[in-house]
Amino acid sequence: MDLVNFIWISGYDLIEWLMERLNIEESVEAVHIGSQLCQYGYFFPVSDSKNLVVKDDSSLYRFQTPYYWPWQHRSPDNIEYAIYLVKRTLRNKQRHGLEEYEMEALASLKKNLQNKWDFISMQAEEQVRLAKERKKGDKIVSDSQERAYWRVYRPPPGYLSVLEPVPVPDRSKGGCRAKKKMPEDLKREVDFLRSCLVRTRVKVSQALDNLVQHCETYAEYDPFISGAQPSNPWISEDQTFWEINSPLVEIPTEKRVKRWAIAMEELVSDPTGLKEFTSYLSKEYSHENIRFWMAVNDLRRSAQSQIQRKVREIFDEFLAPGAPCEINIDGKTMER
Repeated sequence: MDLVNFIWISGYDLIEWLMERLNIEESVEAVHIGSQLCQYGYFFPVSDSKNLVVKDDSSLYRFQTPYYWPWQHRSPDNIEYAIYLVKRTLRNKQRHGLEEYEMEALASLKKNLQNKWDFISMQAEEQVRLAKERKKGDKIVSDSQERAYWRVYRPPPGYLSVLEPVPVPDRSKGGCRAKKKMPEDLKREVDFLRSCLVRTRVKVSQALDNLVQHCETYAEYDPFISGAQPSNPWISEDQTFWEINSPLVEIPTEKRVKRWAIAMEELVSDPTGLKEFTSYLSKEYSHENIRFWMAVNDLRRSAQSQIQRKVREIFDEFLAPGAPCEINIDGKTMER
């Protein structure tokens, strides 16, 4: 007998069924895929109508009837949702009563759909009348399937829906026409393409080699690849990882110092490395060089209104004859 025709199934059997049908070796992967299918409405929990997740335990699940599968029809509109809510108000309140967020939604729909409310009420009464003619068992299964369907399309507050449309206009559907290009736009495009022809290009093989080399260099510093040392604080609740990797520490770790040796940018981008480097240059009586670099770096990230003032400050402090922190540069650069 096909498992899909069962009225209910335990989480254990559902995971085993997915692993067998999809040739999955790890149960964790089957649980993840099962949760995704559950969120899309292909099956649903029997006891928990809010959390659409699959657990590898004795929790019970039902397969959704194909009529409610998301690919069978378009997303339901507010009129259909209003009919569903009104239909529940006409039935046993203890079993079919509306939750608080559904009552608020019903009040809002009644206000916005006043001109269609007679039609909505008539449809709801007709569906309730037809439901009374069904057998009790069929009625219970049908009610749970319909409620699971609306849980996917109208989730409670604080819960996400994977079927929620993306709020980005799609011009391919003809809703928004692309802007017609003017002759000036075409000329700019031609100029841009011509400039691309003379631009220096990097061979794909060389770019791939550089990418591989970069990945190999930084692999041991990536906690996703090499693991967080000494432990992942999000799992173990041990804050040692955050303490030893905070921006400023008295004694840096060996791994941190090794990263400084990769490139000068790694050293000066780390607050602790910059502090240690500045301290070293002070002992060598050349700390004005790092101060000049920091001032220029700050200038690059300044607002346009601050450029003139900061350029003057840098010149007066580092470049002007007799400046308090005059840097050692050659005569040609000084003449410029």
